[in-house]
Amino acid sequence: MPSIRFGTTTSTDALANRKFNVIPPGGAIINVWASSVTNGDTFGLSIGDRDIVVNGTEMNIEASADVIDTDRDQCVFNEVVGPGQLFLPVTVTTEAQFLIHIRYL
Repeated sequence: MPSIRFGTTTSTDALANRKFNVIPPGGAIINVWASSVTNGDTFGLSIGDRDIVVNGTEMNIEASADVIDTDRDQCVFNEVVGPGQLFLPVTVTTEAQFLIHIRYL
């Protein structure tokens, strides 16, 4: 059950060069937490042709610098996905924080 925790600036795909960005055959259950420095910062999440979070969705403002609050910042809850590559476009003014938990099936 890997987790990916990272901070990023604006990116066409913030997961492009990260380990565990490909879901193997059998699929997985995904949970995602996200927070950003600035109100109005957005992201999206897809796997293959399937949108999980529509690009342009706003995330919470950080409770504190570089913090993800797992009690309030969760935006994907136990989403079952098939095999494929995860894609995460991000548009931010300063920086955003992400935590992605993957449980392989």
